[in-house]
Amino acid sequence: MAERVLAIDYGERRVGLAICDPETSFVSGLPTLDRRALKKGGLTAAISTLVVEREVERILLGMPYSLDGSIGQAARRVLAFRDRLHLTMDVPVDEWDERLTTEAAKRRLEELGYSEKEMRDKLDQLSAVLMLEQYLRFRESQQDPESPS
Repeated sequence: MAERVLAIDYGERRVGLAICDPETSFVSGLPTLDRRALKKGGLTAAISTLVVEREVERILLGMPYSLDGSIGQAARRVLAFRDRLHLTMDVPVDEWDERLTTEAAKRRLEELGYSEKEMRDKLDQLSAVLMLEQYLRFRESQQDPESPS
């Protein structure tokens, strides 16, 4: 069953967002949130507003595990954010290993000729898009080919 999924690439300064259309599985980036411009608690409120306005059925939260797979300081911050999401919304939250997603996004933007400054504005959004595309491909590969969609 197709769902509208909101992907979140959580960062200390910027939060990249992407959403998919459940009918087509087309993924599009949403405007990146600058956490410095949000009031305290504002990130959770901003996500909550998006969930309602966009009729989101599931949240995909990128987990920045260390390269060895351990949970470092950045991943602990994301887990704390996940806990706040659980307290304020009634939408399932899946975690996704987003190691190297930012590097893949950076390479793609470099290939397109973006400067370092231009990349800053697009990097988090593209990371969320790539993460959501990976997640959707994985879910599609896990479906039983014999069952109706």
